[in-house]
Amino acid sequence: MRATTPYAQYAVEAPSACRDAAADIGARLRALRAHLAGLDPQRLGLTGARYADLLAGYDIYARMLDDALHDIAGDLERAAGTTGRSDLEPAGGHLR
Repeated sequence: MRATTPYAQYAVEAPSACRDAAADIGARLRALRAHLAGLDPQRLGLTGARYADLLAGYDIYARMLDDALHDIAGDLERAAGTTGRSDLEPAGGHLR
């Protein structure tokens, strides 16, 4: 007999798992950003303005990643409420 995984359980837990991942990634990116802000741009061979531009780009991409993960979590929440799949699914996610 094949093991089964409760699909509805995954569907309900996925949004919070995605938000948790976003929080973890955000914390790591903030720590890295703090480290980068402490570096001397001249020792890196960059002008102060160029380094400021790079850090601004970093901030933009970090925010875009956070927004994307939260959007995915929202989409997963909506999908969990409208799913038409069976409550049980064979382990490995393959239905026959």
